[in-house]
Amino acid sequence: MAGSTQMDFTFRSLIEGRPGVVWQREFNALWPAYRRWFLRDGEGDRPTYLQSLQALRQHMPEFLPTYETLVELAGGGDHAARFLAQYCPPPLFRGCSQAVYIQNEPVIVRNYDYSPYVFDGLLMRSHFDQRGVIAMIDCMSGVLDGMNEDGLAVSMSFGGREEFGEGFGITILLRYILEYAANVKQAIELVKDIPVHGAYNVTLLDRDADYATIAIAPGKPSRVTRAGIATNHQRGSSWPKYEEKVQTALRFEYLSDVVTQQQHNADSFAQLFLQPPLFNTQFARGFGTLYTAAYYPYRGECHILWRDNAWRFGFDNFEQTEYRISYVDPEGYPVVGQPYAEVYTSHKLPGLSF
Repeated sequence: MAGSTQMDFTFRSLIEGRPGVVWQREFNALWPAYRRWFLRDGEGDRPTYLQSLQALRQHMPEFLPTYETLVELAGGGDHAARFLAQYCPPPLFRGCSQAVYIQNEPVIVRNYDYSPYVFDGLLMRSHFDQRGVIAMIDCMSGVLDGMNEDGLAVSMSFGGREEFGEGFGITILLRYILEYAANVKQAIELVKDIPVHGAYNVTLLDRDADYATIAIAPGKPSRVTRAGIATNHQRGSSWPKYEEKVQTALRFEYLSDVVTQQQHNADSFAQLFLQPPLFNTQFARGFGTLYTAAYYPYRGECHILWRDNAWRFGFDNFEQTEYRISYVDPEGYPVVGQPYAEVYTSHKLPGLSF
């Protein structure tokens, strides 16, 4: 297809300790779109408030006071309360590559590959409960990736399974890890029995250079491996059309070769994520690299990288700022109506009113 499609987007960084007026302002702005997405299959397809509360009480009891604060700030409505619990939300298909690299110092780097039309772009330094956290927030109660003040960093990628089941959205699980775990061992123990509604690879790194990846799939026991690389498949997963479209094997093999060769330092390793085959430009079809995140546990720093800009923040030097970027899809596809969009992101693209 001739021509290109350009999509403008603004990232923002925010500071707030306990959830308060800043969080409330962002929720109020995003809630109409999130509500349409959350209820897109009808109210009856989502768990009730009581079911959601019981699930949180059973699996994440420490998080309940924070959850109740969020619900109050959101106005106390039934739909908002169910949404913020993230229990059995609508399915999400994301891309993403992530890897741990340990050379001169440990770092975990990830690309978030998705559509800019269904993304918030909010990096936040917060202290919701036990620990300070810097993270890219999602669904207002969760995070896409982040690091806490103890030096535990976490990232997730979609696991390449078409099936979804009963469980929590992955991003509230990552928030839970960052709030209540200080290292990889504690994180694994904390979440080992928590059900998640879809297949995801959760990669962890801590200040002691310990790392692991938890392969999660609905209805299956979580599998913990001493692996520092994850793209968009798992052992035993089989969704050939999806795997081919997102080139998950190519990206995994590339990262495996780079990590094995050990020819980079932590910073130059992060820069590799800004180039093919890790960097993607199919933004209109839901598979463009929106940002690269690098978390450095020794430094206590988070770097958010784009090809022409970078944020470099720490817990003591975090600032509120904005960055406006234009995503260009060289293939020029319209945002909806393409077969790939139907295969890859159909479960969220109906929310393009976001």
